Amino acid sequence: MAKASLEGREITVDLAREVLKVVVGDVKSPLTIETIQRTVCDYFSIPEDLIRAKTRKQEIVSARQVAMYLAKELTNCSLKTIGLHFGGRDHSTVIHAYQSVEDQMRIDQKYQANVQQIRRRLQMLGHV
Repeated sequence: MAKASLEGREITVDLAREVLKVVVGDVKSPLTIETIQRTVCDYFSIPEDLIRAKTRKQEIVSARQVAMYLAKELTNCSLKTIGLHFGGRDHSTVIHAYQSVEDQMRIDQKYQANVQQIRRRLQMLGHV
């Protein structure tokens, strides 16, 4: 009411949101493994179901590893939980994927740039 009075504005839902944003801050929804999977699949232009499938096709494996890496980096989910979201894979598969992405980013700047760009997309979605 104070802001409306000071600015000569009507009290509306938009005004209330504006005030709450200042008082509470932007509330970010927690990042989910599904959101990471969707974002990675969109980035690499692959169907979402393939990232959970058993396929060993190199482009799918690479996208899956990046998604597992980001899930480990950006969520508080356990390795077991992450593995379950990727077709019931074992926690050791998640560890291997994480290490593979780390190693590849160290030697390939283009690969590193791709991972960073996906991370930025997730940040733009307001989750990170």
